[in-house]
Amino acid sequence: MLEVVDDALSSATEAQKKTSKDADAKFKGAIDALSAYEKKFHPKETVAETMAEAEAKDKKSSTILSKLKETLRVREEVTSLLCRILTLILSRW
Repeated sequence: MLEVVDDALSSATEAQKKTSKDADAKFKGAIDALSAYEKKFHPKETVAETMAEAEAKDKKSSTILSKLKETLRVREEVTSLLCRILTLILSRW
């Protein structure tokens, strides 16, 4: 089981920030192996549920960050536009 998890982590490290179907598949295999382990030794807790919750939190965080980035981008554009307008106004005096 530890080898499966280690293999998944290695695949993620190799992929770095790129999307990797191989790494995704290996993580699914690792989750399945951990699920089998938990059913045998820790029946009250489920890795799959924990992973699903973590994935949902990650997606929510990504959505929030994307909205913040968009807000900042718009603010930068507005600030830039205001600077141009002020420059034009001041240059005509």
